[in-house]
Amino acid sequence: MNTGRTKRLGVALALVPAMFAVLLGSGCVDDAFCFSCGAEPSGSGASGGMGGVGGEGGEGGIGFGGFSQVGGGPPCDADLLNDVDNCGACDNKCLLPSAFPRCEQGVCVVDTCVAGAYDVDGDPKNGCEYACPVPVLGPEQCNGIDDDCDGKVDSADPDLVPPSNLCTVTAGTPCEGTMVVCNGSSGWSCVYPPEVEVVSGFVRITETRCDGVDGNCDGSVDEWFQELGSACDDGGLGKCADVGVVVCDPTNPATTTCDLSVLPDALPPTAESCNGADDDCDGFIDEEFDPSAFDMDPIPGSNPPAFVDRYEASRPDANMQAAGILETVACSKGSVLPWTGGSYTEAAAACAARGPGFRLCSAVELEAACRGPASMLYPYGATYDGMACLGVDNPAAMGGAAATGSLAACVSGAGPRDLSGNVTEWTRTQTNAAAAPNRIFQLHGGSYLSPQLGLACTMELPARAAEGTLLPNIGFRCCRQ
Repeated sequence: MNTGRTKRLGVALALVPAMFAVLLGSGCVDDAFCFSCGAEPSGSGASGGMGGVGGEGGEGGIGFGGFSQVGGGPPCDADLLNDVDNCGACDNKCLLPSAFPRCEQGVCVVDTCVAGAYDVDGDPKNGCEYACPVPVLGPEQCNGIDDDCDGKVDSADPDLVPPSNLCTVTAGTPCEGTMVVCNGSSGWSCVYPPEVEVVSGFVRITETRCDGVDGNCDGSVDEWFQELGSACDDGGLGKCADVGVVVCDPTNPATTTCDLSVLPDALPPTAESCNGADDDCDGFIDEEFDPSAFDMDPIPGSNPPAFVDRYEASRPDANMQAAGILETVACSKGSVLPWTGGSYTEAAAACAARGPGFRLCSAVELEAACRGPASMLYPYGATYDGMACLGVDNPAAMGGAAATGSLAACVSGAGPRDLSGNVTEWTRTQTNAAAAPNRIFQLHGGSYLSPQLGLACTMELPARAAEGTLLPNIGFRCCRQ
């Protein structure tokens, strides 16, 4: 037996209690597996050191194998890469705010967060730093709250999805391109252009502004103001009224106004004329005529003096193409179609409507006017001329009655036109003794259907008709005493 080696081993074993006392005094604890805190790393032959058990250490030392520490620090019997109590270093405990930690490759990281806390910034140093205001996660809504607990609220959160059908966005209207805006706790709203009519955040169904803009975004402009574009006037009477067109009122968009700047403009009042208009601007049409309102000629030989219409009677609205429809009063004017198809009563009433002194002519008055001062057989002379007036011998008669005064040769020496042909005329000369409605009256002058014998100013057998007869070749003219 080697007594020298035995002696040295005995000395070393004797030193073990003292070494543990030194280690304990240095602050190491057995549950941290740190047995050499502050001492040099274990070696196999360092002077004054300690070799590992089971191997020969340095002179005067003993070592403890199997304990180590990352970075060359005191050895620990721990998994420094994964142990949350010794993460990356001996006794380095992972303590993260509001988090359950995990040691990952020697670094403390967040494993999970405690209820109500969230790791928003991803920095493990401050743990789960964000306390969410909602107890249960949900999709982000427009309510001023971070509903999905990602640290972003309402429109600041890209996860917020605006409603698709909240706003009116009709293409081609002022609403096109309307923005949906989140207003926090007030919810969503639509930001419409100022020309759009909105009530309580919604586009009005009925437009209230007449402004030339589609204010309710329905594709039509000012459609609720249905009078737009219609005729209007300033309230004047007859031709004294200034007419215009209804437009939006530029001073009050809630109403319309009459734009009187368009033509025609108002005319000054004049004497009433037989034309279907209120010429004297008194609110009445074709009334209170002055005798000068009618073209009339004196009847030769009449005593007291009497006058006869220069032209066959016509309706106030007659023209060269149409006989008109107004039957208020009989006119006497040239170049219009004569009034035909009326009964004796209708003709008499139309003459009387002119005013006092006007009446149907008698057969004697029409004959005198036809013969003229020279007492001719025909208005144009003593000899028949089939082309002078409009009788059956004139080819123009194929078209029916002609416009009054259109045959220049068919004029009497007294002045009246068409007293032969064109249309035959009612007279107030009754040829029977019956009472209305069975009276028969003489007709004068013949018509476009009459031959030579029926076109003379004086006839032995003049035509007659019952007072209710309605024919397209029967007309009349008026006389005045």
